[in-house]
Amino acid sequence: MKKRIMISNLAVMLQLVVSRPDSCALFYAGLFFVLLGEAIRLVSSGTIIKSKTLTANGIYSMLRNPLYLGTLAVTFGVLIQLSSFSPEKAPNTGFIWLFSILAFLIIYRKTIAAEEAFLLERYGAEFENYMKRVPSLLPDLKNAGELFKKENYSAEAFKKNKEYRGFSGILAIEAAIILKILYGF
Repeated sequence: MKKRIMISNLAVMLQLVVSRPDSCALFYAGLFFVLLGEAIRLVSSGTIIKSKTLTANGIYSMLRNPLYLGTLAVTFGVLIQLSSFSPEKAPNTGFIWLFSILAFLIIYRKTIAAEEAFLLERYGAEFENYMKRVPSLLPDLKNAGELFKKENYSAEAFKKNKEYRGFSGILAIEAAIILKILYGF
């Protein structure tokens, strides 16, 4: 298991222990971002061919790091879900948000920098041109039509990238949040 995934899993467990969510409205608001983020991750994992070629088609023609954008959206959604409007729970909510934002920034800034250095070394000018054309985390929507081209996706890539494991983890987190909201533990 990659170090960033292990750290992220530990962070989520800590968040689940510390949080005191109590709002169905916040749960559903957060669910929108969780589903959006997971959809981005699913599309991305069906597009990328890791370590064999520079993937610059499909969603990767809109942004260089769609998997991390998806993770950011899921994280934001879960943070909303774990929040509370209650003043006595505000310290827990504030701690969770601060901890999560710092952890995300530390983990993913380093990860993106390391991956880009690797890709630059491996693909040279091709990756350098790709970096100039395509933004890192904020999508350039002028290539949105690429999302709808069937040839940009591969069931084989999707299976190999094992995003179904992340999706299973999201389902478990969502179930835990629902139980916390309903039963207050």
